[in-house]
Amino acid sequence: MAKLSVEFCGLSFSNPVMPAAGPPVKDGAMCQAAALGGAGGLVTKTISVQPAEVPRPCMAEIKGGFLNTELWSELPKEQWIEKEYQMAKDTGLPVIIGLGYTAEQIGQLAKLVKPYADGLELSTHYVGKDITPIVDALKAAKAAVDVPVFVKLSPHTNIQEIAVALEAAGADGLVMINSFGPAWELTWRPVSP
Repeated sequence: MAKLSVEFCGLSFSNPVMPAAGPPVKDGAMCQAAALGGAGGLVTKTISVQPAEVPRPCMAEIKGGFLNTELWSELPKEQWIEKEYQMAKDTGLPVIIGLGYTAEQIGQLAKLVKPYADGLELSTHYVGKDITPIVDALKAAKAAVDVPVFVKLSPHTNIQEIAVALEAAGADGLVMINSFGPAWELTWRPVSP
């Protein structure tokens, strides 16, 4: 049998398959299910200082896939800290904790999740041209923890410029890419000849 174990940024994974931050890892029980299903590591659903109010329905099937309007976790940060992260840690897999959104929020949250984090995945959902908010979010996380910090990029028009700036600011890695959407804003228009 092939050896699938990998190591990056000082983290060891039995294989390179991990669930993306989102519905498949919406709580500790789902993280445990991902581990039982063979995941080599876990990336938890993004939390922020307040729980999200996710519109329902939030997913729609389309030809060849689906669209979603998932936001960050609907669970309060306190529940993640008191229960869900420990359930993820109990799997024995590396746990990369998703945090959002502003530098101030990420700095606050990073200190709270530090006991459970083998790494952080930052989600800024920022799509403007000024790179400063994304770099500031990274710096806030790096100041709070001593684990690898990965930045999840939204589909920016200047994504290369942002990637270079994040590398220079100390990002341990980049995650490509955040969700397109939201789905309820998508409109289908025929292409004019």
